[in-house]
Amino acid sequence: MEEKEFITNSAAETEKVGSEFAKNVKVGDVVLLSGELGAGKTTFVQGVAKTLFVKTRVISPTFILVRKHHGKIGGKKINLYHIDLYRLDSSETKNLGIEETFEDPIGIFLIEWGEKHDSLKSSWEIKIDVTGDSKRKITIKRNE
Repeated sequence: MEEKEFITNSAAETEKVGSEFAKNVKVGDVVLLSGELGAGKTTFVQGVAKTLFVKTRVISPTFILVRKHHGKIGGKKINLYHIDLYRLDSSETKNLGIEETFEDPIGIFLIEWGEKHDSLKSSWEIKIDVTGDSKRKITIKRNE
């Protein structure tokens, strides 16, 4: 397992780490993002979306659970799924059918509060810790 740590001092820096991370994702990847409320998970996803040429506005899908965006990797079309499990408890997430979404052959899946669904198999784990007013420690772990 590969693990990297980054310290950011602003939302713009957190977004930039997301942009850099996006250069490593590929179709089929499932990325679990964890961190307290307001830690910067959606900001990180916004950075990923920029690098993947997503043109639509990326906002938290807290109330609708899933937002699907269209982008590109290497000139090829992809679907970027931004999923937020914050409002659900672990039993509800198991009945949601998230895994069916993973069947999209051109999908990349970014899941906020993914730890609420303990049976999800992920390609990446992103943990964002608040260490100050705008300071964050971002840990990125690649799962084998």
